[in-house]
Amino acid sequence: RDELAAFVHRENTGAPNTSLLQTTRARVTDAFAAPTETNLNVVNTTPGSEYSPTVSPDGLVLYFHRQVASTIGIQVATRAAAGTPFGIQAAVTVGGSALTDALAPHLSADGQTLYWLDFQTFKLHQAPRGATPAIFGTGREVTPTDVYNPVLSADELTLYYSNGMSDDVLRATRTSKAASFGAGVRVDALSSNAKDAPLFLTGDGCVMILKSTRPGGSGGTDLWMAQRPQ
Repeated sequence: RDELAAFVHRENTGAPNTSLLQTTRARVTDAFAAPTETNLNVVNTTPGSEYSPTVSPDGLVLYFHRQVASTIGIQVATRAAAGTPFGIQAAVTVGGSALTDALAPHLSADGQTLYWLDFQTFKLHQAPRGATPAIFGTGREVTPTDVYNPVLSADELTLYYSNGMSDDVLRATRTSKAASFGAGVRVDALSSNAKDAPLFLTGDGCVMILKSTRPGGSGGTDLWMAQRPQ
């Protein structure tokens, strides 16, 4: 949450598996260093691919989804101190069952609610944290339609996502964390004629990191930043 470390997944050209990478910077005004597998060697498995990392506010708990052949599910890895390797891993459970056929985890800003997409319907779900980082209570569906690349505001009342084939960025809202989100509306300032999807929103809601194929980048899918005043 201090915006000094970033976790990403990257599909490496010529490599059989997708892996998680980390990058850091000294100040929020600095550029990030080149991403590496530092502290993530144990998390990146072979065979298997890891995607969609999301971390707790203190940086000690890492959630991601792993795919091995046709099996896909949410995993969690922990570490004792920031800057050290992630070690212990476990499958996340929701309502007493392993969270399988699930992908794209997103942890709330307070670390107490886990969001994810159902692999069959691509509806967004949420569940409250239990006694450990691997245990969550009963989950429920919170979007009326399928969503991709979910990103939530710090208060969990605004949802940004991409709409799949058209790949625009949409925004949906709800009145409380106990409610479901309404229909999404295209965010013109974040969308283009290319493929766009949200990745991360800062705690104050003023900076959005996107992935986009729009012109002006290095080519292919690039990371972009959008800003607005407080």
